[in-house]
Amino acid sequence: MRDRGPDPGRSRRREREPSALRPLHVVLLVVLVLGLIGFTTRVMAGGGEEQPAAAAEATTAETAAAPQTQAEDDAAPATTEKQREDEDEQPANTTVFITKKPPPTYANGAKAPANQPGIGAYAYAVLDVNSNEIVLASNDTETRPIASLTKMMTGLLIAEAGDFSHPVVVSEIAAGVEPNKDGLIIGNRYPRGILLYSAMLGSNNDAAAALGEDLGGTYGSYYAMMNKRAKELGLTRTNYASSSGLNDTENWSTARDQAIMLARAMENPTFAKVSGTREHAVRWPDDAKRRVYENHNDMLDTYPGTIGGKTGFTTAAGGCLAVMVKRGGRTMVGVVLGTNDIWGDMARLMDAGFARAS
Repeated sequence: MRDRGPDPGRSRRREREPSALRPLHVVLLVVLVLGLIGFTTRVMAGGGEEQPAAAAEATTAETAAAPQTQAEDDAAPATTEKQREDEDEQPANTTVFITKKPPPTYANGAKAPANQPGIGAYAYAVLDVNSNEIVLASNDTETRPIASLTKMMTGLLIAEAGDFSHPVVVSEIAAGVEPNKDGLIIGNRYPRGILLYSAMLGSNNDAAAALGEDLGGTYGSYYAMMNKRAKELGLTRTNYASSSGLNDTENWSTARDQAIMLARAMENPTFAKVSGTREHAVRWPDDAKRRVYENHNDMLDTYPGTIGGKTGFTTAAGGCLAVMVKRGGRTMVGVVLGTNDIWGDMARLMDAGFARAS
């Protein structure tokens, strides 16, 4: 409602009224004068208009609460700040496209029985990244199912695609993938960056499936992308037919190829960061609750110098593990396939690999 101007009719009525003051007018005038005197006195004394009771209480509460809030913020523990940094953090959008390098050669005695460590893995390989040599190997070119080591290719393709805030819509097929799963809901949208951590750290198959389907448009198109990239990286005996690694029949590779795969993938800063993260917290889109992914790769905590890698297991593939380790200025990649003791076998293999390379 706008302010109104003067009313001419009301002005004329006032002009017709007697000019003499009536007794009631005098009384009202005295009351008004006394009120003005009281108000002036309060102002000169430093007072002012009183706030309504509710407003005064609110102001008092805000004034009292402000220092307390600041004190609470100042006293926040470092872990709280770390949680804030971790939650909803997306990987950096760094586009690094890894190109094919010369295939690794075999160091003298790499396959000699006398040089092999006593491990139970069916196939293994140790790649010296610095010299681009395989320093230890056994059955390293035999094709086998690789279980969730497959997710290294999915992780690299997503890292190279970037746009980690991109919403991935979950299909019925992706949501139904078993057994490791993050509980993705059909039709819901999840940021690509969150699903990348879910697939790589939690090894969740529904996350990997959703990422692959979203990136490729269809699963068949995505598998074609995986195989094209494998050839570009120099993987010669690998066939991808799964985004997660659950297909043990048509999805296979070799210990040698998977060593090359991890060595190349770790050149991508996003992949390296995610792969080497021990724990990552996110704000889950479905319910806004905090969810923490813990890396399945125990070597990050138990084997000094480990900076990344991936675990895997299916009944057909057995235990599978790929790791990258830096020690004394040298970088080595180890892969074991088909083992019942991934941690013990890998530790023995890497010890022997570093001993051979020194």
